[in-house]
Amino acid sequence: MSFRMRNSNVDIVKAGPTLIEQAYDAILAAICDGRLAPGARLNQDDLAARMGISRQPVGQALSVLKAQSFVRDTGRRGLIVAPLEREFLHSVYELREALDSLAASLAAQRCTPRDAAEGRKLVADGREAEKSGRVDSLIEADMRFHLWICRVAGNPLLAETMRLYWNHLRRAMAAVLRDPRHRTEIWDEHDAILEAIVANDAAGASHRAAAHAREAGKTVARSLPATHVGPGTARRVVALSDEPQPASRRHKSSS
Repeated sequence: MSFRMRNSNVDIVKAGPTLIEQAYDAILAAICDGRLAPGARLNQDDLAARMGISRQPVGQALSVLKAQSFVRDTGRRGLIVAPLEREFLHSVYELREALDSLAASLAAQRCTPRDAAEGRKLVADGREAEKSGRVDSLIEADMRFHLWICRVAGNPLLAETMRLYWNHLRRAMAAVLRDPRHRTEIWDEHDAILEAIVANDAAGASHRAAAHAREAGKTVARSLPATHVGPGTARRVVALSDEPQPASRRHKSSS
């Protein structure tokens, strides 16, 4: 398929992710799932070689990740994966509490029978993930449920904002979700939020969503160690192809 541009035919370029977007997604995924642990040094040449692309898109991707607080510049030691820090995650959860409360309230006002059926399926999927005990499945199910609330709320800015801060939360969820008690509590709370939304109870949905986020923030704070990796203790460069480090060698985190 082509169109005429003066005296030459130019093929229409198919839409797709750019190299910068692909590099960004690959590095972010490695940070969030632990292949690039907190404090790991990030070498631009090494990352480019591992991904089979040039340095330029990697450098631009790292600049975006730095602006979003996933990566930190330590000066002479270069870039590292940002440590998990209580103060920062406390700020994220404060924001989450406000946004989740608003999203649940709006969703309760706009929820349709079709939306309700989708929400119930998502909670059922979450219960199945709970039985499996797989932390990655639990995190994915959790994210899908909260994004469903944002979609039903009908405000695209809520979903877009949540997608950004959710990646910070993903880094802090694993330790909490390894405890079976927390898994059950989380999905019981999700179920209660869902029922308030389905019942068009805006106040109840808002209250339950805010309480859910508040308790999650407290659990995360308890799970993080008092000390964390700092610029002076940056670790070795970790390849994107490396396996996630065992829990005993990583910082604890949660959601």
